[in-house]
Amino acid sequence: MKTDQFLWCCGIEDTFIADPHPHTGKTLDEYELTGHYQSWKADFAKVKSLGVDALRWGIPWYKVQPEEDRWDWSWTDQAIPYLVEDQKVDLILDLMHYGTPLWMQGSFLHPDYPQYVEAYTAKVIERYGNLIHMATPFNEPHTAAEFAGRRAQWPPYLSDYDGYLAVYKAIMKGTLRQTALLQASGCTCVQVECSGGTLTEEPVLSDTALIETTVQSMFFDFLTGDLSPLEPLYPFLKEHGFTSSDFSYFSQRGTGIDVMGVNFYPQFSFQHIGLDREGKEVRKNHQLWTEDLIRTLHSRYERYHCPMMVTETSVRDDLAMKEKWLGEASQAVLAEYASGLPVVGFTWFPVIDMYDWEYRVGEGTKDQFKARFGFWDQERNEYCGASQYRKIIAGAKESRR
Repeated sequence: MKTDQFLWCCGIEDTFIADPHPHTGKTLDEYELTGHYQSWKADFAKVKSLGVDALRWGIPWYKVQPEEDRWDWSWTDQAIPYLVEDQKVDLILDLMHYGTPLWMQGSFLHPDYPQYVEAYTAKVIERYGNLIHMATPFNEPHTAAEFAGRRAQWPPYLSDYDGYLAVYKAIMKGTLRQTALLQASGCTCVQVECSGGTLTEEPVLSDTALIETTVQSMFFDFLTGDLSPLEPLYPFLKEHGFTSSDFSYFSQRGTGIDVMGVNFYPQFSFQHIGLDREGKEVRKNHQLWTEDLIRTLHSRYERYHCPMMVTETSVRDDLAMKEKWLGEASQAVLAEYASGLPVVGFTWFPVIDMYDWEYRVGEGTKDQFKARFGFWDQERNEYCGASQYRKIIAGAKESRR
């Protein structure tokens, strides 16, 4: 990846929780829910029409490896070359955007998960390495550990921070193996994580806010191998199963950060917690805007000194806010790049509306869980943002000629 060139990007939602929920029986394969498996050519044409440089898009691991000793590349063998060679759109490949194959008992807690995800990554490099120059080994380790290890919504259905850290450690062991393979192949690793956290003015909730904010960014400390910034959380981490051996293991295996991917949603990246009149905890989303995004980028650079990308941003449902955010956020990020901050890309994610993850755990049909983040709805009707993004990208590219 050339960090001296600003990349305009977009993404297609690619969460793959193939395990039927124990109570509802539902799965959460966004390609299946949105019909992308059938309409991928038309979807890629829509992406191309925006004028973007690259697309964030993922492989459904559970489909390409339906059994431990069997691989099926029939769909990806069509889709990936079509995007890269025919449509001339670079791919930022999501190798893991949540979800493991069904045969992997215990999901992330299978004792061989790190080796399995490493082997899967090696297969992808072997097959598509000539087409892929950028890849995300694991999208948002925090989110996966939160839903699979703390909220008990995804396999292996653990709860509390003991579960969170058990899942997180397994993910990190696999991600470090994936990263080393990709770097050795010459592929740029775009390491993607949340950029949010929790705010409070209540002293009694300060520890909660610190923990919830720190776990959303500690991925990058694990990648550098420098865990000293986590020192304020050492007692908490040890209480929930992070051992001295774990500290030693991860401190010795840092891979560095090629490009830091920052996922930032102005409506819900940060939460505010307070107390009601009865002393009970109250949570609400904390509204953010461009100054918060830029502050986040600067603080990340001051701490890690590496190239960055905005790898996900969008606004849900509110069309006026969506257009305002698209215009102001893209220009703010581009201005920072022009002023010398190495933030080398901006990504609207997703460009096709998705379905809320609550669909898998809740009652009702999928139409009750539509989530309007994109430029096209689930039926592929263009309704907001596409023409605006085309103009933004075209104008930016014209100005740099």
